[in-house]
Amino acid sequence: MTQEKEVLEQFSKQYTVGTVLFQEGDAGTELFVVRQGKVQISRRINSKDHIITVVGEGNFFGEMSLLLNRPRSATATVVEPAECLVFDQVTFLRMISTQSHITLRIMKNLAQRLYHANMQIEALMLSDRTHRVVKALHYMSREEGVPEAGGILVPINLKRLSGFVGFPLGQVAAVVDQLAEARLVLPQSNGFLIAEEGRYLEFLEFLEMKEKSQ
Repeated sequence: MTQEKEVLEQFSKQYTVGTVLFQEGDAGTELFVVRQGKVQISRRINSKDHIITVVGEGNFFGEMSLLLNRPRSATATVVEPAECLVFDQVTFLRMISTQSHITLRIMKNLAQRLYHANMQIEALMLSDRTHRVVKALHYMSREEGVPEAGGILVPINLKRLSGFVGFPLGQVAAVVDQLAEARLVLPQSNGFLIAEEGRYLEFLEFLEMKEKSQ
């Protein structure tokens, strides 16, 4: 039996859609590495659930609680049938102490999360609803955007966008409709298309100047 097969047999677990892997406030006892599928990470703020990110194939989550010995800071929910490698604290700490490339990857992951959190906080501080949505889509286009012939596709749904900006789904949908009428954002079956990035950035700059002048 190869080493990879041994790891899969020992640590691999399958999860169905809707499975809650852990909830905010739970004791942190395991690290998850996503091999297939997607897991949504969310936090409850002011009695509302906010989607922090969606973790896909090749990425991991849950390490903060193991490193800091603190309760879970967010809730992890399977949103697409998933297979994960699940490591307990002892195995995880042994891995990072003996394999430097894993330690480096964790550091990069933590830095990326900090940047993501800063961008979300910056968006949440904006008072104008349109500005907040436009700013969020611009950030997500930089992080997750896929260049296409017609522009840049941001592969997220309305629910995730709503969770990121902290506004109800209906209000975010209304803003997206306005952006679509202006041909700034074109809703697609698999996300949102920013057709003309230059014009989109000009509109974002206008909103930022408007915010500063208030």
